[in-house]
Order: sequence, then structure tokens, then C-alpha cells
Amino acid sequence: MIVSAHRGFPRWVDSGADFIEVDVRRNSDGVYVISHDELQPGGKHPTLDEVLDAATGRVGVQLDLKETGHDLDVVQAALAKYPASRLAVTSPFYESVRAIKDRFPDVRAGLTRQHVEETDADFIALDQRYATDEALDFCARYAIPVWVWTVDERKLMVRFIKDGRIAGIITNRPDLALRLRRDRS
Repeated sequence: MIVSAHRGFPRWVDSGADFIEVDVRRNSDGVYVISHDELQPGGKHPTLDEVLDAATGRVGVQLDLKETGHDLDVVQAALAKYPASRLAVTSPFYESVRAIKDRFPDVRAGLTRQHVEETDADFIALDQRYATDEALDFCARYAIPVWVWTVDERKLMVRFIKDGRIAGIITNRPDLALRLRRDRS
């Protein structure tokens, strides 16, 4: 079971989570920065380099690509500082995931979706609202691992941690998720 701390930098770097999840965008200067929302002129955001420097050797990094067009450049920049084994990339764009897998086969790449489909991605990242039995059974039938986001409610966490069809959860509460995972063992 993978626990990925949503919006994980810098708060969750030492939480014990398997990954921190950070949203990546490119600013007007061409620098990759961390921001869930669209960038506003004059806004200050941590850079991808700052996150990778802080996280190296401490936690894996899940890059959630919020824009398309620079996908391979983002992954290349991350790999310059971070090992592929500790890196995961998510995107809602199938073409992005395919390009990443073609160029960087050792990097885990997943589709962020509201529905599931057969795919050559390493995993599907489903919004918790769409992690239905039907969707999870479909993924299990095709051996597609599922990461569910953003799971913050204890009751859902318990359910998803116990569900063998789910490979990981993305949460704002990794401390609780890790405790529940540990208690399950």
C-alpha cells in the first residue's frame, strides 16, 4: 500500500509516507514550480528543484502534471536529481503518460481519471468518488493498480486500505493513513 501525501511539500517530507504529491506547472520564466492552481502574475511558488533537493533520500516524489506540453522536460529535470525508482508521475492526458513511458520506462506513470479504461499506464489514479466496485473490479481484471485520491475521511481510508484492489491512497492526512496501514498489518 502506497501512501502519498497530497500537497506534500514541505509539510510531509518526513511523515513516513511513501511519496509526497506535488502539482507541477511551468511559470512564465520557464521554471517548473509547485502549484495546484493556475499561476498568477507575481505569485511566489516553490520550484521543482527545491522540492527534489529537500525530498532526496527522505521520501518518493509523485509529480502531478497540471499542464501538458512540457511533460518529458519535467520528468527529465526530475531524473537529473532523483532516481526513477522513487519517482511517480500522474497526468490526465493519455498521450503524456504514453510519451513518458516510451522515453522513461523505469518511471511509474499513471493516468488521473474519473473513469477507468484499459491502459498501458503503470496505474490509474481515481478520484475517491469514482473508486466504485465496478471501476475497481475492471482494474483488477486487467491488473491495473489503482491509487485513490484525495482520501482524508477516516472511514473511507479504512475501507480503501483494506481493499486489496487498491495499491495506494493519496491523502492530506498521511499520519492517519500510515497509522491505519500499520494497524492492518
